Amino acid sequence: MTTFLGRHDEVDDHIITLVAHGADVRVVRAGTGKRSVLAEFASALELPAWFGHNWDALVDALRELSNDDGRRIELVWDHAHELRESAPETYALVVDILEQVADERDDLGLTIIDR
Repeated sequence: MTTFLGRHDEVDDHIITLVAHGADVRVVRAGTGKRSVLAEFASALELPAWFGHNWDALVDALRELSNDDGRRIELVWDHAHELRESAPETYALVVDILEQVADERDDLGLTIIDR
């Protein structure tokens, strides 16, 4: 399930609640275009060296995303508003990728923040 939050929602409270429920929260800034989106994911999630900075590599990396303690991962994609406005096709593609991988995994939740 994907949670969508806007700029007027209580984002900090949402993240605090996720942590309180034991989630391993990973926050990724949205970026402004394809190149910066992929760079933000690579940096924030510390993706492996094989990450090829393309959409297929992002799908593969998200499928393999894990933590050492087995907690549920909550991926928070933040500040998506600018990307949605400036590059709506890229925004829609990233949302599709994130939702596809979240649907495949029982241990991955997704929050998209449009601010």
